[in-house]
Amino acid sequence: MEYLITFIFCFIVVYLFYSLVVIFRKKGFEKFKTSKQLIYFKQAYKINPEKINLKSFAHSLALTNAFIIAITCTVIEIFDNLIFKLLVGFVMLVPLMLLMYKILGKVYKKKEGK
Repeated sequence: MEYLITFIFCFIVVYLFYSLVVIFRKKGFEKFKTSKQLIYFKQAYKINPEKINLKSFAHSLALTNAFIIAITCTVIEIFDNLIFKLLVGFVMLVPLMLLMYKILGKVYKKKEGK
């Protein structure tokens, strides 16, 4: 139960922070349009930002990032050793990002075609 609470807390905090700083602030959203994450999706998955709803994409990306961070935080809470936590966190973070971004990229590539 403790791990579920950790997951939910991390997920909500990261999503709310990202939403307040990037999505709901005009200045933050303008920076998002030229961000490295959007450039990554343009190059890796050939997504055209003019053909998708960027607000919707930003929300999806916020949910994806919150999920990745929450899963990583929850799993590293299992271990006691700081070095082992860092190692496990890094080893989990990279594949989770690649997998989740690939899924998000494919979903938005299909939405772009419609």
